[in-house]
Amino acid sequence: MKTSWHIWLQLFRRMPVLVVIANALWLATLVLGIMALNGTSGMVALGAPLFGMGTWFWHMGQGYSLRSLCIPESFLLPDFRRRLLQYAAIDVVQWILIPLVFAALLHTPYLPLVASMVVLIAAIGLMMGCNPRAGVFIWPAFIVLGWMPALFAEVMKTAVQSPLTPLLILAVAVLIVRLSVTPLLRVVDRDVDASPLESTSLGRMQTRGIPGEPRRTGAFGKRIAALYDTTSQRAMTRALASYKRHPTLTRRMVLVRRLLLPHDNPEAIALRIALVAVMVIFYFFLVMHRQHFNAVLIGAYSIMLSLSRFPQLNVGMTRMRPNMADLYLTLAPETRAEYQKVVSDALTVLVPISILTALVYTTLGALVVHAADPWRMLFVAAIVSASASLAALAAHLIGPEGTTGRTIVNFVILFGVMGVYWGGYWLVDTFDYFVGGGILTVITFGFGLSAWFTAQREYLLRPPRFDAPIG
Repeated sequence: MKTSWHIWLQLFRRMPVLVVIANALWLATLVLGIMALNGTSGMVALGAPLFGMGTWFWHMGQGYSLRSLCIPESFLLPDFRRRLLQYAAIDVVQWILIPLVFAALLHTPYLPLVASMVVLIAAIGLMMGCNPRAGVFIWPAFIVLGWMPALFAEVMKTAVQSPLTPLLILAVAVLIVRLSVTPLLRVVDRDVDASPLESTSLGRMQTRGIPGEPRRTGAFGKRIAALYDTTSQRAMTRALASYKRHPTLTRRMVLVRRLLLPHDNPEAIALRIALVAVMVIFYFFLVMHRQHFNAVLIGAYSIMLSLSRFPQLNVGMTRMRPNMADLYLTLAPETRAEYQKVVSDALTVLVPISILTALVYTTLGALVVHAADPWRMLFVAAIVSASASLAALAAHLIGPEGTTGRTIVNFVILFGVMGVYWGGYWLVDTFDYFVGGGILTVITFGFGLSAWFTAQREYLLRPPRFDAPIG
């Protein structure tokens, strides 16, 4: 019991709000169940959704906690697997057996189906906690709901009456738990860490609970990461060969960019755009095939998606500080400001890359949804993405290093981009391209350029840092 208590405390220390909410919902459901036993009507209908949310939240947290606990070093502890099994048994008693006892005492209809659904909800929550990208496995259900709702309703009516449905749901739940937990219990060599400034977006959904937690990537993710690494190696080889043939400052800058931004070469950018295109087409044709949304939103979402690269810049530059000493010694600058200028100039390539991706995503979205005025969307997206990229680069280059401050800055930028895009679209719609676009360009570029030059001047005044980040 002592070990189980400490495992429970691990989750409370990491997610105190989630633990409080989930257990409060469990206690509320327990109270409603007691009231229902005393004859109060309507308590079961009120308690069922509360319990569903509670068990989903709780097991999402349990999956997240398992990711932090199941590191290779933990399996060296005596009876580690047995202790985990004991903790799982306590969890089953609290979140499955006790609610089912109340359901049986209340003579709940379709009790086997209810029991299997309780297990399934817990399994889905555990899967989403163990693997944050597991939402892709839940998409098929929502696709059927949105694509063929009438057929789905008929199938559900028939399934409720079948005695085999609870067994099928239990089998699915067991399969989900097995696929979620088995990789965590497997002791394997750690994957090679990616560059802190990677832009593949493969690992951004994998939050690390504690330092040293292994980076877990699926087979598909490993193949895509290998493609990105291949493109970065080719780009670095070409840049190095070009510099050796004719060493110039421009080619040296290309080398620095290939070193700092390995996945921002032309081949990797094309691969990233292709992957996003496949996801967007799949999403719109299978999930959003009924066009009940405003197509103009696509431009704003495209800019927000292109700006998602810049928060990684802030994190990556902080994590790369110890490695930047090698670059400093290799460049051998005469002054510290010269070194800072080389780094800041190398990072400015992210601005045209961000503009290009925003325009490509906007074009793709406009074609998929058959937008009424795609040229206006592209015109506004080009202006807003250019100024927003400059502002985002400035903010994250000298912005706060803490998670809270970085998140606040990111939200301010994203919501600001939404407002500026809608305002710019209104300007171009109300006036013409020349007047409205001119006003939008003067305002946005004035802000973006001033923010960038101010941030660059501040960055040049700062001394280079090569100390390891804390935490």
